[in-house]
Amino acid sequence: MEITVAVTTFNEGEYLDRLLSDLARQNCTLQFEIILLEAGDYGIDQARKNLGQHADKLVFHHRPGLTRTQSLNFIFDTARGDLIVRLDARSHINSDYLMDVYKLSIESGAENVGGVMKPIALIEDQSFIVGIMRHPFSFGGAKARQLSFSGFADSVYLGAFRKKNCKYGEEWFDSIHPGISEDSDLNYRIRQNGGKVFVDSAIVVDHYPRENLSKFFRLCFNYGIGRGLFMLKHRLFSAYRQLVPPLSFLIAIFLLLFGLFYPVAYILLTFLISLYFALTLAVSISISKSTRQFIASFIGFIGCHFCWTAGLLCAPFIFIKDLRNAR
Repeated sequence: MEITVAVTTFNEGEYLDRLLSDLARQNCTLQFEIILLEAGDYGIDQARKNLGQHADKLVFHHRPGLTRTQSLNFIFDTARGDLIVRLDARSHINSDYLMDVYKLSIESGAENVGGVMKPIALIEDQSFIVGIMRHPFSFGGAKARQLSFSGFADSVYLGAFRKKNCKYGEEWFDSIHPGISEDSDLNYRIRQNGGKVFVDSAIVVDHYPRENLSKFFRLCFNYGIGRGLFMLKHRLFSAYRQLVPPLSFLIAIFLLLFGLFYPVAYILLTFLISLYFALTLAVSISISKSTRQFIASFIGFIGCHFCWTAGLLCAPFIFIKDLRNAR
């Protein structure tokens, strides 16, 4: 069996250096290739230098202007490997990662397998975001984020795909809706076609988050859009926890309007808002070791929820625009 490592990136220099150095240290007894699609200014010579002894395994493409899903489709279609292992420039893996996911693919029999995501920090501001991302209060209790879960799941972080089993239709990833949550979309189609997705928390993929809250909030907004496009395309919620933000927003709007006729509604609205802030306050205190971290966490949780919900509410307009552009 041959493995293809698939990486798409755009100007993630320092993180990509680290990832390629991780790949240079892989204890892999199988043949593997590394397909790197760079949309920015990261050069092939730098990539080869970081790969060291595995530089000859590099297939480098400089393809600016492609969407994320187009980039992934290009790599997956040109991959030689029987098992396609997707990695992100901001991920950090141990020296046995490729062999671990290969063994998991064989032992589980699943069409897509992977480990769990563990946010880690390089700088102090990232450590604030790490605390937010690790807590279920931000992104919920997805199994791919639980460091104690192993078993079949709806989706998995990044993933290792059996190439011959996982492509349905003309393309792997949805190029009509480039902003969609592409992992959830493909994993859903795998399961709808009788395949399985398996997560093993014994395999950990470290993830370097955004460097500040502003970038983190933009990411949350894009997450909201991606989730909304998935819901509209497949007409379902993949988890009940995803109903909480939009329902909270709709309840707040209803109480605001209802209060024009029955002022008691404002009392209930004030109570619910106060309850949310109290819960956010308690969670922020529980993960903070300093006043600065507490302030960053409190703002971070609120911004995360607000931006994710805003992205979700924008998704219908983007969905319609995507369909028009595809015609």
